[in-house]
Amino acid sequence: MNLLLKIHHFLIPQGEDIGYSVYSNLLFLSLFFGNLYFRPVHGIELAIVVAGLFTFLVLYFRAFSVQGNELAVYIAAICLIGVGLSEITFGGNIFFVYAAAFSGEFYHKRKAFLSLILVLVFTALYAVITDKSSYFWLPAIFMSITLGLLNIHNSEVLKKNKALKQSQQETQHLAKIAERERISRDLHDLLGHSLSVITLKSELASKMIDKGISLEKIKTEIKAVEELSRKTLAQVRDAVKGYNVATIKGEILQVKVATQAADIELIASIEVESLPIKVESELALIIREAITNVIRHAETKKVWIVLKQVTTQLTLTISDQGQITMRKEQSGMQNMRTRIDQLGGKMEVENDPNTQLTFTLHIAEKSQTYDGKTTLSNVTNG
Repeated sequence: MNLLLKIHHFLIPQGEDIGYSVYSNLLFLSLFFGNLYFRPVHGIELAIVVAGLFTFLVLYFRAFSVQGNELAVYIAAICLIGVGLSEITFGGNIFFVYAAAFSGEFYHKRKAFLSLILVLVFTALYAVITDKSSYFWLPAIFMSITLGLLNIHNSEVLKKNKALKQSQQETQHLAKIAERERISRDLHDLLGHSLSVITLKSELASKMIDKGISLEKIKTEIKAVEELSRKTLAQVRDAVKGYNVATIKGEILQVKVATQAADIELIASIEVESLPIKVESELALIIREAITNVIRHAETKKVWIVLKQVTTQLTLTISDQGQITMRKEQSGMQNMRTRIDQLGGKMEVENDPNTQLTFTLHIAEKSQTYDGKTTLSNVTNG
């Protein structure tokens, strides 16, 4: 197993986000070997086939770790291998398919589509110039389009997931720093006052002992110190525990970082001043899940988050410019539906003309969870 891992790391440089499917893709070469089986080659032709296959494998594994002009050279070289081997065996057309598939490796979508089009044009021109039959160029064109578009789509998904992962790591790091600062500030305020009172009362009890004041009065002061100590300890526990609760304000800041990384404009309007802790925490997690789905799956340039309350009805709307193509709800959608159901609300999904998730529930008309307002209006990435 260690030997296989060493070979894998030698072929695919570490740090490249490539799975073991890189090897299963080589199964398409069976079409090439199948043609060789029915029409064996010998002598100089066999030497050309072996040299071509060896050169292709080198280019194949190296192409996963290059970009830009270098990747374009690799794709062109694979096309030339296809030309050379197609003159020997009918199955050489599979190398044009590999060239088209590598178009999806370009980081920029425009370059990827341009590369795919050039490969298709080159394949068609070669087939016309050399008067190849439709059995040669039809499968090559069809498979090139299919695998090329599929790889371009997969590349876009991987880029979004990578950007989302990086933004989440950055957000978590910033959140930890902010949390430490908040805890330090709040504990300073809380303990500063309480410990000052405890010190004063302890000094007072000590002076009362020195002055020979009655034991009952001294016990009263010591009892007050004990009660204040217990109360302060409970306040410290509550203060620290409170930071584990998700908040709308905190989640908006996090999704802002994530959408920026995915090049999506966030437009948020939060028109609610305060919410019950349980309701706010669940809605914050719904926002997190919804925006994660948008970044990973939606083809959109903008996403809207609107939270408003009219009398006792609270409405959260999250919409984007994409459309849901899967009929069956995935785990993310199911999780959001479960959260709103637990609050006694409901979730509605609209997909025409674009995707819109609407969460509604009834709450008390006035409810306070913490001091100050949490209103955030017209928050954008701009």
